[in-house]
Amino acid sequence: MSKLVLIDTATGTRVRHRIRSMKQALKQQEWYEEMLGRRVRIEKVFDP
Repeated sequence: MSKLVLIDTATGTRVRHRIRSMKQALKQQEWYEEMLGRRVRIEKVFDP
């Protein structure tokens, strides 16, 4: 199973833990970039 997470590109840390859909991820990415003033990337993480 996989999930989407947002990663702060400057620090490499997760900004938000679990996102259900790509649509939600894009909205969250836009919001965090506006609030933080930094780039945030979306990554797909697979459970072991």
